[in-house]
Amino acid sequence: MGSELMLGGGQAEDRGWLARPSKVQREIQRREEREGANLMYEAKKQEFTAALRKRLMENAVHDVTDVVVLAEQLSAGDQFLAQELGKLIGEFTRQTAQDIRSFGNGLGF
Repeated sequence: MGSELMLGGGQAEDRGWLARPSKVQREIQRREEREGANLMYEAKKQEFTAALRKRLMENAVHDVTDVVVLAEQLSAGDQFLAQELGKLIGEFTRQTAQDIRSFGNGLGF
């Protein structure tokens, strides 16, 4: 009659056990884990895109330099030819810069 037996969490907590999480608590925990994983995915994606953009930029600088050197070699001191090749170099440089700026926009990976 004077039993100290309790049903529920009283004895489990007294013994140092953790009560089993409720369904709501488990759902909150799953949501937190899912949101954490999504944040990690987005961070890795941004890091990867930035690394690719950096690599693209480095390669583009080398490409533009190569085109300028080639144009100098082809013109061989001819002012008219150098002027016309300069227009091509300018267009190549503008397009390369546009490609770098737009890289990663709309990528769905």
